[in-house]
Amino acid sequence: MCAERPRGTSTVITREAASPVTPEIVAQIIRMYSEDGLSTYRIAEQVEIDRQRIARILRREGVKIAPRGSGRSRPLRVVDGLSEETLRALYIDRWLSSTEIGRALGISDRLVRSRLALWGIERRTRGSFDRHDRTDVALEELGRLYVDKELAASEVGKELGVSGRIVLQAAHTHGVPVRTGGAPRPSEIFDIRLIEVLYDDADVTRILTAHDIPIIREPGPIWQRFPNPKPLTGELVTALYVGCGLACFHIELLTGHPVPTVLRRLDALGIARRGQGGRSPFMQRWHAQQRISGR
Repeated sequence: MCAERPRGTSTVITREAASPVTPEIVAQIIRMYSEDGLSTYRIAEQVEIDRQRIARILRREGVKIAPRGSGRSRPLRVVDGLSEETLRALYIDRWLSSTEIGRALGISDRLVRSRLALWGIERRTRGSFDRHDRTDVALEELGRLYVDKELAASEVGKELGVSGRIVLQAAHTHGVPVRTGGAPRPSEIFDIRLIEVLYDDADVTRILTAHDIPIIREPGPIWQRFPNPKPLTGELVTALYVGCGLACFHIELLTGHPVPTVLRRLDALGIARRGQGGRSPFMQRWHAQQRISGR
């Protein structure tokens, strides 16, 4: 005898939980509806997502849904001046927002956002922690002040008007060897190229490979190294932060997701943050290994 389904449950919840909607799926849904003229019912069958959820995604992306039963094709709306090439030039090269682009072309910003998704153009994140807009220190300045003059990060920061933390993060990002080990500097064996050290760890590379995260050893800003970062799943964050003992900035360098995004993911998973200051477990192990090898 089959057990009755508890009240309040539905297949919609089960299907949504089993089918996370990635940006790629969102672009596919928009393309199937706007260009191929498929109904939300047909799209739901093909992508295995509930029809109501399909409708919510389309509305959120600024796509107007035709009345039920209209039975007509839905060709892509042609807008004068709006093409994939133009949108990339305005959004990526000229750095205009969707609102500014909409105002310039006489269309809604929601339509601009829907075309960004349709044509696979990565959306910039909001707020002061954007992957593209963050405060940085030029590689030339790091070479002149931090490498050649051997100024401390705090001294470099004072001269450039930024914090010492930003100087160190910029050095790691640009692949500049960072002096560690305390003051006075104990030995050059503690100078670290962080990206290389992270990728040289067997456990880290194994986890990244298992989650299909590309191994990109070339230094540079994360938005250049990871133009379209893979999803930051709970399993991935847990394995790197808890299992490997990485710091949030380490995870940023390896995945392309900025530190605030990593922190929000930890909070959503209920993972307790480590206290500020001090070295992460990963760096504690690395320093211990350097001391042993330097003897």
